[in-house]
Amino acid sequence: MIRVLLVDDHGVVREGFRAILECDPDVCVVAEAASGEDGYGLYFRHRPDVVVLDIALKGENGLATLRRLLKRDPDAKVLMFSMYDDDLLAIKALETGARGYLTKSSHPEILGRAIRAIAGGESFLEERLAKRMALRRVESPRGLNALTAREFEVFQMLAEGKTVNEIADTLHLSEKTVGSHRTRVMDKLDCRNVAELARLAIRHGLVSP
Repeated sequence: MIRVLLVDDHGVVREGFRAILECDPDVCVVAEAASGEDGYGLYFRHRPDVVVLDIALKGENGLATLRRLLKRDPDAKVLMFSMYDDDLLAIKALETGARGYLTKSSHPEILGRAIRAIAGGESFLEERLAKRMALRRVESPRGLNALTAREFEVFQMLAEGKTVNEIADTLHLSEKTVGSHRTRVMDKLDCRNVAELARLAIRHGLVSP
């Protein structure tokens, strides 16, 4: 039996995923969480085989939760998913340590296939995303591609309007460290202020306008 933890801040999404997975006799949803913080705690309480984790959570986002999980348990198997059909997000999730990545527009049966693959020690990525990612990786690093996984987290949170202090609290970093990340993000993206960062994030569909 493959034991799964669902982490998403939308109850209807969790309900839908649970309904899909409950049709599989070999999969059992052992717990659900509406935030990264709660998901982190439930992981170590239930020790699921696979965590299905939304990348765009309120508060501590999915990438930050993933990083925390892997820091404490490097063997954690996490399938990231997102409403955004963006290969850049997939790249950042995999760089951070996710075993797979899906979009919420995927066919329902793909969720089960992904969970089975990841539980079995494999990685999983939708074919169309894999092709686009391969093309992106051969491009020379520039723009958002040039950001490290941590810088990308900070970029997203700045674009969402969070302050350096709020980001430091959420990511469990010092304000000085977050300030350094902020400076590098601004330099790499050639942005002069947070408003320009926000416009860039909106243009790429990373945050809502």
